[in-house]
Amino acid sequence: MRKTSKKRILRMVILDLLGFCVLAYLVCAQVFHFFPWKPVEIDLTDFNSANASVVAASTPAPTDTPAPTPVLTDTPAPTDAPDGTDDPSAETPAPTDTPEPTETPEPTPEPTPEPKGLLKGKYAEKFSPDQVISNDNEYRSENIAIELTQVEGYYCRSCTHVSKTWPNCEYCGTELRKGDYVPYTVADIYLQDINCFRTSIAPSFEKNLPVWAMCKEQKGILAINTDFYLNAYGNQHGWFVRNGVTIKRFKKIDFDLAILYPDGVFDTIDVSTETYSPEEIEAANPYQIWFFGPALLTRDGQPKTKFTMEKIVGDPNPRSIIGYYEPGHYCFIAVNGRGKLRGLSLSEASQLCADMGLTAAYNMDGGASSGMCFNGKNYGNNGRATSDIAYIIEPS
Repeated sequence: MRKTSKKRILRMVILDLLGFCVLAYLVCAQVFHFFPWKPVEIDLTDFNSANASVVAASTPAPTDTPAPTPVLTDTPAPTDAPDGTDDPSAETPAPTDTPEPTETPEPTPEPTPEPKGLLKGKYAEKFSPDQVISNDNEYRSENIAIELTQVEGYYCRSCTHVSKTWPNCEYCGTELRKGDYVPYTVADIYLQDINCFRTSIAPSFEKNLPVWAMCKEQKGILAINTDFYLNAYGNQHGWFVRNGVTIKRFKKIDFDLAILYPDGVFDTIDVSTETYSPEEIEAANPYQIWFFGPALLTRDGQPKTKFTMEKIVGDPNPRSIIGYYEPGHYCFIAVNGRGKLRGLSLSEASQLCADMGLTAAYNMDGGASSGMCFNGKNYGNNGRATSDIAYIIEPS
């Protein structure tokens, strides 16, 4: 092994000491800042874009203005592309279109139920569903409304109307005569149920009764005499249906018919001028059929000039009339006569019914048989006993 000379060893020691001193000087200069030169400012713009983020991260933020606190948003975190690369389009998902709000459909309203009853909701104010109102002039309940009016009428010889005013006619202004005084009573009837409109017949002539007695026997509210059924039945002519039951239909039908159907329709047939089919009538299940008459109005509600039975009952007399406006709306009319009261002829009664606005009207047995009863009181002549009545009663 080669021996190291003392000089060589001394030289190495000196070089090491010098290196140590230089190093110590540099460290002290860095700590105590006594370099004799100024530090060089670095222009960050000279850095390329790859090193810009590193320099910005190493530069301390200014202490005067605190950094703003980041606001958290609902932006979803970026996801890596399926191949592992940083796909910018994969980091932030593209916004999706917000669907337009749809209008909430309006609830389908429940269909309004069709009003029940013959009148289909008409004249509702005339009924009293909560309590029965009954006096000399009216009767009101859930199913029945009756308004009674007594009229001081005068027959006008000039225009053939019955005037409700005195001393001059309300239709033509002619001065009226006291001898033409014709009082009559009208019962205006509104029904919801056809079963409120009923009839009653006596079993024999020996058991005939006045109108008021038959009405009381049946516990009716209102009653009027009808077609003297037993007389026609005994002579074997006519057609009779009572309360939905056919009593008899004879081959000979020589007087006018009045028919009340289950739906409330009231019809009259002038057998001398109109053609009709008994089979079609029977197929409609008639509720009442009366045989007397005559029919007092034309099909369009106008006064008639010719009548069946005119030679028999055409002269001025007390009258019992059933009138019709529409299904569920009827009237009974009792015209006074005899003595100092003249009554009405068929043509005069026809004009009165037309003036009242009736669409159909039918003359019943009149004269001494004519009578009407309401709430136990008599109106009209109320003479001899009769075999049949039409009456109004609460449905059973």
